[in-house]
Amino acid sequence: MKRIHIVLLLPLLLLLCSAQPGVMAQTQNTRAAKELVKRGLARFKRGDIEGAISNYEKALELSPQLPDALFHRGRARRIKGDLNGAIADYEACAELDPQLVSNNRDIASAYYHRGFIRANTLELNLALADFDRAIKYNPAYTEAFLKRGEAHLILGEFSKAILDFDKSLELNPYQQLASMVYAGRGYAYLLLDETEAAEKDFTESIRLNTEGKFFLEFHLRLLEAQMRAVKQRRLANPERVA
Repeated sequence: MKRIHIVLLLPLLLLLCSAQPGVMAQTQNTRAAKELVKRGLARFKRGDIEGAISNYEKALELSPQLPDALFHRGRARRIKGDLNGAIADYEACAELDPQLVSNNRDIASAYYHRGFIRANTLELNLALADFDRAIKYNPAYTEAFLKRGEAHLILGEFSKAILDFDKSLELNPYQQLASMVYAGRGYAYLLLDETEAAEKDFTESIRLNTEGKFFLEFHLRLLEAQMRAVKQRRLANPERVA
């Protein structure tokens, strides 16, 4: 009976022994990858962004699903200005370790700045998606609420714009930003024929800005020009969504 047990256990033991080197190699790779991440962090603190990215990439070669390496490479890419690369790393990290990226302002900033660029080129639906994610990662992001409100305004979604402008003001923005929020909300009220509310917001915008009416007029003309451009695009291609 003992011989039978030994015979039955032999294949299992052989399988475990054959698997052990692979497991050990994986463990060693993970340790080496974590050490590379530490070196990358040290380089990042010294301002050596390229060197840090190099360390993170070597870490990912050893351990492709190491959340810390993805997160910190994303951070370095954001500092470098590679927003698409940074966001790709952050999203990959979020799938592996959602807690690591929870309520993170670095990630919110990456989405906000990409959304800002997309809004300026009138890729407004893409911009709105980025502003949504920026707010998800930083619910107190006053600038993101402002820019999302402006995107809604340019698309003709005035009520949605006002809700975002209201939220931005609730978060007590600094004076210059508050002036822009009042200008945007005032313009939305004006387009809804709520002239009294519009006048109040325009007056407050002028009061808060050191450049007075010049700033207000410039900002409103910019928004008006963007709205015209969106309308022209829709007329040229009705099926196209801004």
